[in-house]
Amino acid sequence: MLMAPALSYAQPEIKFDAESHDLGIVTQEIAMRSFEFRNTGTSELVIEKLVPS
Repeated sequence: MLMAPALSYAQPEIKFDAESHDLGIVTQEIAMRSFEFRNTGTSELVIEKLVPS
């Protein structure tokens, strides 16, 4: 019997405490916001690129 081996592989999983934040109206000032996250998966989580929107 062939089982689905893909289901048993260790996988990273990212979990954010908050996924969005409304900064309101931002003029010419610098706006910054930190997002806390953790890896809730079973293997190493590698973040290769971040793109702000």
